[in-house]
Amino acid sequence: MAAKHVLIVEDTELLRRMYQDHLMKAGFEVSEAPDGAEALALIAQHRFDLILLDLIMPRMGGIQVLETIKHDPRTQDIPVIVLTNLGEEATIQRAVELGALDYLIKNETRPAGVVERVLALLEAAPTCEDEAIQFLVYPQTDRGDIDCLVDHAGLKRRLWCPACENELALELVPDPKRTGWYETRFICPSCGRTFSGSS
Repeated sequence: MAAKHVLIVEDTELLRRMYQDHLMKAGFEVSEAPDGAEALALIAQHRFDLILLDLIMPRMGGIQVLETIKHDPRTQDIPVIVLTNLGEEATIQRAVELGALDYLIKNETRPAGVVERVLALLEAAPTCEDEAIQFLVYPQTDRGDIDCLVDHAGLKRRLWCPACENELALELVPDPKRTGWYETRFICPSCGRTFSGSS
């Protein structure tokens, strides 16, 4: 099985290095970013299994990063642990409201404790072996027969939800009776509307 990929977003280089060393020794693949803007660039390019996210950083803080990834259906399910300092209770509360699963007080948590918390969250997260799984696939424009498929599905605008203007995905649900076969439909991950044929 491939190593889980963790992104550390922290502006203090010493802390980044300590977390990275301990996570790599525990068998994780690790990427790092010194601020929120660089973190979002990495998130756009790579798939991460978990994000360790500092709240107070230059250029772009953790709350802005969290708002961005939790409003994007492609990244909204990535588990996030926020890294905080004492006295940031209001910011911690906002992070939890936005979907952060946990938080760690940096000067009270040793790097080994960070690894323990990461392991616990990832063990609790659903995996591809779980039942009732479904896949969301985002088709590329201008590739293959996508234009014909959009016309056949009766979509008025290519690959965008007409109700909320968010990107549509193809939802694939495995057929339990036939390996390799899927029930498929267009779905808007933001509002939940489905589009399964011409209207």
